[in-house]
Amino acid sequence: MKYTFQDSNELPVQRDVIQDLQDFVYISSKVLPIENASIEKNDDLISRRTSLETGSEELGSVNSRLLEFIDTAAREFEVKELLDYRNSILDACEASFNKSSSAMISEIESINKSIDSGLDDVERQILSILDPFFEGGVYGTSEKYFASMDRNILRGKLTSTVAGMEYESELTFTDSSSTIRGFFGTLFLPTWTRSGIIYKEDKVKLEDVSDFRLSTLDFDDHNISAMFINKKATKRFKVDMSGDSLVIYYDGNEVTADPALMNSVKEEHVVEMLDALKDYIRSHVKRKTLVKLMLDGEDAIRNNQTFDCLKLIAEQFTDIINECIERGYVDGEITIKIEQNDGTRTEKYVSKSELFDELSEFGSEGLELAGLLGVDNI
Repeated sequence: MKYTFQDSNELPVQRDVIQDLQDFVYISSKVLPIENASIEKNDDLISRRTSLETGSEELGSVNSRLLEFIDTAAREFEVKELLDYRNSILDACEASFNKSSSAMISEIESINKSIDSGLDDVERQILSILDPFFEGGVYGTSEKYFASMDRNILRGKLTSTVAGMEYESELTFTDSSSTIRGFFGTLFLPTWTRSGIIYKEDKVKLEDVSDFRLSTLDFDDHNISAMFINKKATKRFKVDMSGDSLVIYYDGNEVTADPALMNSVKEEHVVEMLDALKDYIRSHVKRKTLVKLMLDGEDAIRNNQTFDCLKLIAEQFTDIINECIERGYVDGEITIKIEQNDGTRTEKYVSKSELFDELSEFGSEGLELAGLLGVDNI
């Protein structure tokens, strides 16, 4: 399937931009009321907590001054009855203070639990709503994949970053048969061995590592690091590549630092294997589950910054919306063409006024999103 502008030039992102825009408006309509209700509820709780914290501090200060005053006033007394009287007052003050202080601390703890519980619920709701959209509807992201074998099951995560926003998805894969042979084919690596009938000497020996299984992996557009182990976990093969720099470790040797070993390595095969591994990981993702949304290194949902994230997402649409309008034939319409694999072509569009009307229903936040998308000047 191919996506183009109305003038048949390919879109810079091969996505159904119209559907993504409509989905963006939909998720905004769902998450903003949840976040706003959470803010309103937590504002009341935080205000009550602040009042209690202030009261607790003042109670402690008053209690200290009162105890000091009583102790000072009775310090000169030597009569037993007067000392007993002083001690009774001090005990009563201390008991009253402990009771009131404990009640305040207990309520503060209850408020904290209520805030945390409420935020947990809000986070689950918002992540669930955002999840399907974040599988591809956020443009301009840089991505980093992580994968590891855990009890013979391949597990992973994907971290995507754009304009200060970072979100993490847990990955499950369609299968876990991630041997080098399975996703690439045959691969040999050199190691040192001692051989000879009478005199033993070190010689380079090529070993087949095709049945080594993936142990750990992380990669982005510029770097990759992968570790493989054999079935008995007695040998390891690790490769790091950054740009054109390649470092290979095998069987306890840094192969790339040993000219004798490197003479037997076909570097192009190792590079091709890494490319095949990245393609394998990307193409065998069964499910992405959104588990975290961060803004400038902080939890965006728990800090009530989901709307700020929506604004950043809206900004990623702006250029492509403008280009769709410029390359289109109807003023005020965002139009794309979709070419199916069988050659069938269809057009799809949405008007700026339609998007503006839907967004304006969200009040000032919707109008701000409309301005960022560039659909407010109708």
